[in-house]
Amino acid sequence: MTPPRELRVFVNCPFDDKYIPIFHAIIFAIHDLGFQAQHALIDNTAALRARRIYEELEGSLYSIHELGQVALSVKSKLPRFNMPFEAGIAYSLHEGGVSGGAPHHMLLLDKAPYRIQVSMSDAAGIDGKAHGGNPVEAIEAVRGFLSSKSGQRLLGGKLVSKRYPLFLTLLRPFVRPRLTVPEVKSWGYVNDMQAIMAEWIKSNPPPP
Repeated sequence: MTPPRELRVFVNCPFDDKYIPIFHAIIFAIHDLGFQAQHALIDNTAALRARRIYEELEGSLYSIHELGQVALSVKSKLPRFNMPFEAGIAYSLHEGGVSGGAPHHMLLLDKAPYRIQVSMSDAAGIDGKAHGGNPVEAIEAVRGFLSSKSGQRLLGGKLVSKRYPLFLTLLRPFVRPRLTVPEVKSWGYVNDMQAIMAEWIKSNPPPP
């Protein structure tokens, strides 16, 4: 069943192996805080990628945009603009509202502080946080953003940060015998990992 828009959080990030620990931490935090993560790797019927992403953003009250990987490709020597492009789509929704005047809230993430202000000075005033390549800091950034914009009393970031490594240590029984742990930790099994996270959180709810 499709979750309501006010619970949907779209995650815009690079699909690089070195980023996947941050991605998994963000997805876990979103679900542990009571929201539903959306991303470009979730199947969608729209054939055009930009249209699909627009629809995902329009259907989500919140979005998180990783801008820390916008660097020159070693192979092509060209910058990677997909993430800023998608952040621009989100900003148009943030500024102009979705159909019917519904709002859209966005968070910009980077590895280091203050780089967004230098590389995207026009983004001044939009929520931005640095995670330093640390999953715990990424969880804290996501928690702070969702707490602030939703107005809800959510779990504290420290508690979510303790529950996430606990989930990882208990992952093996949830994936056997059909899958392996290395498989579900890879990009090819992102949706499997997300489903396992949701199942684990349901079976191990945080304190009320």
